[in-house]
Amino acid sequence: MQASDHLNGIDVAALRQVGTAVAADPVLGQAAFGVRTSWLGGTRSRAATLPLTLGSETFARDFTIEADEPTQLLGRDQAVNPQELLLAALNACMTVGLVANAALRGIALEKLEIETSGALDLRGFLAIDPAVNPGYDTVKVTVHIRSNADAAEVEALFQHVLKTSPNFNNFARPIEMQASLRHQGA
Repeated sequence: MQASDHLNGIDVAALRQVGTAVAADPVLGQAAFGVRTSWLGGTRSRAATLPLTLGSETFARDFTIEADEPTQLLGRDQAVNPQELLLAALNACMTVGLVANAALRGIALEKLEIETSGALDLRGFLAIDPAVNPGYDTVKVTVHIRSNADAAEVEALFQHVLKTSPNFNNFARPIEMQASLRHQGA
């Protein structure tokens, strides 16, 4: 494969082939992800990735993600906290979308950084005031891009990623949550 077939670390021909295959057979575009999280004591936890399913194929994944709270929130500050993980997941997903779509559009990226922040009111989490949302009311995302493209091309890329990023859309619209409990008594 020639170097020109790669842009921003993306194999553009392979990415186009994936898009063509999914367009021809939408089943190939069905992707299922999962994690299993175990409590490690205090506010610490470790999530292990479950197998990834793409279309009708399943692929093993072997990664762990640890979380803890800062000492100010009764943790031991041994890992990032769940909110930082959530914001990092948003940024990572948007990074993939920006890099891949820039490559498809012939935009060479020199630099890409995403800053994301949000504020929570702990009165909701602590059940002090039932009128207070325990989650974010607003999340601010700022994307910094330096590239060879003109401003209009970069803006079009940005708007496209806002429409197509799975995690941006997970934040931007309600998701049906299906929660269940399996209690193992003594």
